[in-house]
Amino acid sequence: MSQSASSGAPSFSAQQRERCAHLFQAFHDHPFLRGLADGTASRESVLHYVSQDHHYLTAFMRCYGLGIAKSPDRDWLEWFTESIRFMLHDEGDAHLALVRAFDVDYEDVQVPEMTPTAQGYINHLIASGHDSLGVLMAALMPCPETYWWAADRQQREDPVAKDNPFRPWWEFYAGEDSRQLVEDFGARLDALAEQAGPAELARMAQAYEDSVHHEIRFWQMAWTQERWDDSLTLGRELVTTGA
Repeated sequence: MSQSASSGAPSFSAQQRERCAHLFQAFHDHPFLRGLADGTASRESVLHYVSQDHHYLTAFMRCYGLGIAKSPDRDWLEWFTESIRFMLHDEGDAHLALVRAFDVDYEDVQVPEMTPTAQGYINHLIASGHDSLGVLMAALMPCPETYWWAADRQQREDPVAKDNPFRPWWEFYAGEDSRQLVEDFGARLDALAEQAGPAELARMAQAYEDSVHHEIRFWQMAWTQERWDDSLTLGRELVTTGA
């Protein structure tokens, strides 16, 4: 567990990670991710995930743009710029690994409409981006952190099979670039937390926790192939059951 440079106590990022340990476990245990681990995830759920994650990553880069506007110096400007470049030119490889498992072109899974879950997560990030830089970074960090943590754990404890069609996806997120991104995120988030007052720290902690919840719900969205019309079905079911 990383420690605060000034007090020797656990750092802000380490505290949040520990506080949300049960949520990280739920992220790891979700049946959609387990399906990617054992190679049984359905074509429909995986392609639905990719279609929505394409929207999400585009919005994530725009939130990096909000971070650029809040950057206190050129070091931060360079970090956000390099992070955008990584997402534009490298992270798409993870999507390609998934669609190629089903012999589908990446462009063919991109759809204009976001699901309720994707829209809700993006709205949360954008709202955080209109708060402080610390709140924005706290909201953004769980995305790379949960993916690297789960992929690294999987590859250490029960490596995905060589014939698993999703193996390149796991290798990408368990890789050194992903680990380094999480380390950099944590260091920068901790530096901001050192300067934040109690009220801002509380908002940062809430933004982090909310994002971990959103990450779990993103798996659920893929697994159930969520769409806006689901609300109509749910309404009919409630009327039928008298709930």
